[in-house]
Amino acid sequence: MKQFLRFCMVGALGFVTDFSMLYLGVKVLGLGAVSGRILSFLIAATVTWKVNRHFTFVQQGQGSLREWAQYLLLTSLGGGINVIVYTIWLWLTDHSTLNLFLAVAAGSAVALAFNFAISKYAVFTRRQAAS
Repeated sequence: MKQFLRFCMVGALGFVTDFSMLYLGVKVLGLGAVSGRILSFLIAATVTWKVNRHFTFVQQGQGSLREWAQYLLLTSLGGGINVIVYTIWLWLTDHSTLNLFLAVAAGSAVALAFNFAISKYAVFTRRQAAS
C-alpha cells in the first residue's frame, strides 16, 4: 500500500508536469490539443520514470536508456488509455483551460492503476527483487 501511495504522489508530480507542458505547448507554442498532449506525456513520463525509480521502487544508480525505453513503451499503453479518455473529453466539450485540465485529470485517473501494475511488475521488478 505504501508503494501505491508513493506512486500516486509521483503521479501527482507527473500530472502537474503533464498539464504544465500541455498548457505551454497549446497556449504558448501554438500546438494542437493532441500534439501538445503527446509532447506533455513524453516529458511527464520521463519525469515519473526518474522519480519512481528512486522514490517509489527505490532503485540505485542513474538508470539506463533501456530501462527508460521499457518504461516509456509499457506506460505508453496507459498513456494510450489516458490520451483516449482525454480526446473523448475534448470531443464532448470545448478546449477551454478548465476542460484541458479536466481532460488531463480524467485520463490520468483512468490510467493510474494500470501504470502502477506495469511499473511494479514489469519495469522495476528485476532490481526490486535484488534489494
